[in-house]
This record gives sequence, C-alpha cells and structure tokens, in this order.
Amino acid sequence: MLLAAVCMLLPTACAVGNDVQDMEKEIEYLPASWSYRYEDPKELSQASDLIALVTVREAGETTVESGVPYTVFSVTVIRPVFGSERDQVFSIYMTGGETEDRIVEVEGDPLPQPGDEMLVFCAENPDGTFRILGGPQGRLICEDGKFRSPDAAGGKSGQAEVFSGIVAEDADADALIREIGKYLTDKA
Repeated sequence: MLLAAVCMLLPTACAVGNDVQDMEKEIEYLPASWSYRYEDPKELSQASDLIALVTVREAGETTVESGVPYTVFSVTVIRPVFGSERDQVFSIYMTGGETEDRIVEVEGDPLPQPGDEMLVFCAENPDGTFRILGGPQGRLICEDGKFRSPDAAGGKSGQAEVFSGIVAEDADADALIREIGKYLTDKA
C-alpha cells in the first residue's frame, strides 16, 4: 500500500519540482549602449512613427541571433496618440527574452509582461513590426493613471541608472499625453 501511495505522489512531486525549477531561472542583464539618446520628450515624440498607450497581450517566441535573444510582443492599443487606432494590434520587437536556461533583459529596460500597460514611442521596422525608440526612453509604464520610466526607482531589473533626461516618475498620464499631442502639432 505504501508503494501505491508513493507511485501516486511521484508525478505530483515531479510536476511541483519542474515548476520550482522554472521559477528559479537565472536572470542575466545585458549592458546597453543606445545608438541615440533623445534630449527631451518633444524630440522623442517627433521621431516616432507611432505613439500609443497599449496593453501587452502576449510574448511570442524568443529567437536568438548572434547569441542575443529577441522577443516579439503582441500589444493592443488602448489609447491612440499618433499613427495608431484604438484596438489596433501590432508587434513590438525587443531585445531579451526567456531561453531554455535563463531570462535575459537589458539593464534598465525590463521586458514587459502580459497585462502590462505602457505608453510606447515606436519606429516601424521594414517587416511591419515596431521597435521602441531609445530603449527605456521610449516606454513609460502606466499604473493607476500615472506613468513611470522602466528604470525609475530601479524597475524590475534593479537598475536605477537614468539613461537621459527623459525620465518619468508618477507623471499624470492624461497631462503627459496632452503635452505629447502639442509636440506632434509642431511636427506637422
């Protein structure tokens, strides 16, 4: 009877063991050197092909190119600002992702999770996907009607370094979106 009980518990123990193993993946942080640093939100807004408040639907598969992982995230527009429409779905190509043995993120620019809301400043890639301009400069996390930079207060990566003068911490979402609208009027 003891043998029967052990046989019944063994698959459960293995499943629990696998969950624990998955949760314990090592996080590796890649150093970043952004090709361009925007001076202010106006310059960033005017360089963008698309600006929108989005929610992350899901992370696609992670591919590895030259040893660096990349992930395509599917997002839905909650509030269009420029170059997008409400409920539009598009893909954002980001450096980092989950591989078999680890999770890789760029320092100061943690990967988004499904359900996250963020304001993104994007440029379109030749394949129709988008990339966020300036790494953490081009993405603001939205929580409770407030925006914060991914690297503000350490973010998920534990990095508190500020990559430029474009940093938000507890910025009013509606006021900032209105301000961005004014910058885009100047763009025309």
